[in-house]
Amino acid sequence: MASPSILKILIMIGAMGVLGHSLQACSPTGTVLGAGARTGIALAEDRSMEEIWGDTRLKITINKKLLETSFSDTFWSLNTTIFEGRVLITGNVKNASLRDQVSQVVWEVNGVREVLNETDVQETNNVTQVARDKFIQTSLQARMLGDKIISDINYKIVAHNSVLYVIGIAHNQAELEKVVAHARAIRYVKRFVNYVWLADNPSRPR
Repeated sequence: MASPSILKILIMIGAMGVLGHSLQACSPTGTVLGAGARTGIALAEDRSMEEIWGDTRLKITINKKLLETSFSDTFWSLNTTIFEGRVLITGNVKNASLRDQVSQVVWEVNGVREVLNETDVQETNNVTQVARDKFIQTSLQARMLGDKIISDINYKIVAHNSVLYVIGIAHNQAELEKVVAHARAIRYVKRFVNYVWLADNPSRPR
């Protein structure tokens, strides 16, 4: 495991990659390339590089299939977050039928182990809600980064419509409880959804 100082450097490198992804997110090419933008962070995770690259390839494939289907308009309102083959989908769709179709498309991708479809049936969020979601997400990221008990590199955080989602792995119950406590203390959060597994969960890929 890398030392704390090296971890911070890798986090900064990864953050730069995420920024690049954000700047390119309005184009199909940027969306596909953005899946690999977190390489610097990936090097510091507890998971193997094979597992990390597996998730990266999975994200690229899923985004490509969603873009190629009849969801071209819906695609830009969706966000896919992947951890060990578990696919968390957030965003907005126009109707319940589309919501089900998105799940079906994702399930058809080889390597998907679980689909967590948390999309909302509604129009695109307004600017105020988008800003609020970004505040929620960055607030939890900052809290976890500053907590020595939490290996924040092993978590992915998403906020949508003031609902906070966390997916990843905790080394033990104490770490998980700290993550939950931080999440529930964040301002504007209407609901917290916990998709974190303990590291020794038998359902994890081995």
